[in-house]
Amino acid sequence: MIKINLLPSKKKPPKKVSELQKQLMIGSLVLIVVLAGMAFSWKLQSDKIASLEKAKAGAEARLREQDVILREVKNVEDERKKVTEKIEIIEKLKKNQSGPVRLLDEISTALPQGVNLASLAEINNKISIDGEAFTNEDVVRFVERLKASRFLADVMLLETSQIKREGIEIYRYRLQFVYKGL
Repeated sequence: MIKINLLPSKKKPPKKVSELQKQLMIGSLVLIVVLAGMAFSWKLQSDKIASLEKAKAGAEARLREQDVILREVKNVEDERKKVTEKIEIIEKLKKNQSGPVRLLDEISTALPQGVNLASLAEINNKISIDGEAFTNEDVVRFVERLKASRFLADVMLLETSQIKREGIEIYRYRLQFVYKGL
């Protein structure tokens, strides 16, 4: 005997997928893949930007440090230049210091007994001496000794005059010369 089940079955027959549904599914799948690719690319780019910004910040920090070091180096160079200039000035002063001493030594060596100095001045690189002597011969001897000095040049007796002071005749003189130095 054949049994026929007239009751509806619980299983529904499978629906057929239409062409439009297939295209929508493929389109959705492609869209999801594209969106995932874009998200991945965005993440890679943002990570790259973040690492480049960190590198930029590090480079700027190193640049600031190097600027500080450069300023310190410039300050040290400026100080070194100032010290060098001061040393040159000191050496020049030491060199020139012996000049007046040598000049006074030459004058005192050439000064005969009976001749006095009243003033000594330097004007336009020429030395002028005013003084007094007991005799005119003492003045001439003084001029001759100054002319014999290797450190003095162009020794000229500008004037001599005879005056009386307290009943004693004395000679006033003015002379001029150039100090050559060493």
